[in-house]
Amino acid sequence: MASDAPSTQTSLSSLADWSKQHIRDVFEAPSNELTLRALDSAFSRSLEATVNGAPVDFDGFAKMIAAMSEHPTSPDGPKVDWIFADETPDDAGHRNGVVKGEYFIRGIFGIIPGSDAPVEIEARKEVVGRIESQSEEAGVDSRIIVKLDAIVSILPVDRSKAS
Repeated sequence: MASDAPSTQTSLSSLADWSKQHIRDVFEAPSNELTLRALDSAFSRSLEATVNGAPVDFDGFAKMIAAMSEHPTSPDGPKVDWIFADETPDDAGHRNGVVKGEYFIRGIFGIIPGSDAPVEIEARKEVVGRIESQSEEAGVDSRIIVKLDAIVSILPVDRSKAS
């Protein structure tokens, strides 16, 4: 006997799409409060991470992100520009797995060696992250990043090459 009741199971977005959206939410947030909320929804409080080979916990990672907003940004705010995001899901429901990707954060300013004042920079990030669902329920999106290895390069923006 078929049921007319709607299915309670919802399919989850791909791990790559989930990552792209959550990273945008973190870096494009219009306020520090919203950045912290986005960090909480994307990263485990017991995060195991390395940035350029140095171990970082959740609080250290959050401080690094907050430091990016200490200087003025472009009028449109920071923007994340993904180059690629590949995924290797552990299951067909995209609840757990690994995402590898590369993106730029543009529209930010910072102090770099040789400058006394903030200059326009872009941050290039190459990341490998382990995402795990925090719920046993298949249709509940409780995914968070539990492990992260990131290589971050800060590059000054050279406007003289712009056409």
